[in-house]
This record gives sequence, structure tokens and C-alpha cells, in this order.
Amino acid sequence: MTTTLAFGPPEAAAGRATFAALAVRETRRLVLNPVFLSAVAFIVYTLWAGPDTGLTEIDTANPYPAIFLGGFGMMATYWLTRSMRASEPVVGVTPVTMPARTAALCAVALVPFACACLALLRFVQLIPVSNALYGPFSPSARVAVLVGQMVVPALGGPLLGVALGRWVRFPGAAFVLFLIIYGWVSLVTIVTMSHPDSLPVAVLRLFSPFAFFSLHSDAGGVTAWRGSPWFFIGWQLALCAIAVLVALLRGAEGRVRTRVVRALVLAAVAALVMLGLAAAGGFTHTVTA
Repeated sequence: MTTTLAFGPPEAAAGRATFAALAVRETRRLVLNPVFLSAVAFIVYTLWAGPDTGLTEIDTANPYPAIFLGGFGMMATYWLTRSMRASEPVVGVTPVTMPARTAALCAVALVPFACACLALLRFVQLIPVSNALYGPFSPSARVAVLVGQMVVPALGGPLLGVALGRWVRFPGAAFVLFLIIYGWVSLVTIVTMSHPDSLPVAVLRLFSPFAFFSLHSDAGGVTAWRGSPWFFIGWQLALCAIAVLVALLRGAEGRVRTRVVRALVLAAVAALVMLGLAAAGGFTHTVTA
């Protein structure tokens, strides 16, 4: 009885041990994945080389972690999810539900997230937040822009890859989704250049896991576009939660499925609220270089 009270039921302890074993195995598979390794190598190279001497504004230098750790990380975790047969030696020791295996896959997103945190520290060392390249943002808002553009996408991309892998069987689905997101960000950025003060355009620009917040003007200086970087992070984190819940929904049954669906509804509502607040916050303004 004392052992049960102190450490929980034996089944729970066995479940935690199996989950840990699965998470460690999937993490090992991720860090050995050639796509993920190439992404990390590119980020290391760009940060070692330092920013371009002709850099005019910050948004031309900081999308790389989102593209490589987030986008390439999404493709890597998608393939990991589609090849779960490699984990059968571990799974076979103790029966494991599909949601538990999915949760172990989601845990590997902490690796690119940690890499992005290190990249952020190095980036700030190269270009301090006091630099005028960040545009007319407060110091805290500048940090929020960097976190939203460099760190959170590196967490959300791999989580999205797991969700996609659970529901879509097309081998190139992750690559296609990467191209769609990249194309959407490029399109709404071009539209924003013509309508920087428009609320509907701001909603479209922020309706994405990644968004630009400033642009160097031809007349000189940096223009900050409409939108709140802090609420945008809230929108991104809500998207991360939705990706995890959608992935867990696959194979969930009974009370577990009911709880996942309820949590998914709450996360969707939170995402819409955060998107609205992000788009409504702030207005276009320029600082002269």
C-alpha cells in the first residue's frame, strides 16, 4: 500500500517507463534523420557566418530557423510518424495505445525547439535588440518578434508534422504543406505592402504560423506593420496545441477521445481570440534610419 501511494499504481509506473522509452527512441531517430541534420547544419553555418554587412532590416535575417528547424523539422517528424514500425521492438514490451505513441512522437519537438532557443541567443548576440534594424518596436516587442519568428515555429512545425503523419498517407504531404505555407506567407506579405493599415489584410498576414512584422522602406528607415507580436505568439501556441490534439485524436477511444475533442474546441476558440487580438493591436509606423 505504501508503495502504491508513493509511486502510484504499477500500471501507471509501467506506462510512464514505456512512454519514456518511446520518447527517447523517437528522439534518437529524429537527431539522426538526414533532413533534420541538414537543417541544423545550415542554421549553425548561418549563425557562425554572421549577418550580411548590408543588412537593412531584421526580417531578412531571422526567418531561417522557422524555415529549417520548423519547415524541415515538420518533414522529418512526418516521416518519423509514418515509419513507426521502427519502434515496434519497444512497443512490443508493453501494450501501448496509439495516443500514447503519438504523445511520445510529439515529445521530440523539444529538440528543434531547444535548437531554436540556442539560435535566438546567438542571433541576439550578433544583432542586439537595441539595434535600429528592429524598427519602431519597444524592447519587449522586439523580443516577442524574435520569439515568434525563430523559436515558436521550430516547435510548431514538428508538431504539425506528427499530426499530418497521423492523418495523411500521401508520402509528399509534408513537403506540399511546406510549400503552401511558404507561398501563403509570401503572398500576404506582398498584399500587406500595398495595404499596411488594413485590418482584414492584417488578419490574413497573421493567419499563419509565421509572419513578418516590419519592412525597410525605399525612402529609408524601417516600417513596423500592424499587429501585436505578443498576441501573435499566443496564436502560435494555440496552433501548437491544436496540432498535438489533432494528432492525439487518431486512435483515441471512449473518455480519452471525448476529452481530446473538448480540449480541441477550447484550443480553437483560444486561437481565434488570439488571432483577433494580434491583428487589432498596433498600427503602421516608421522609424528613420
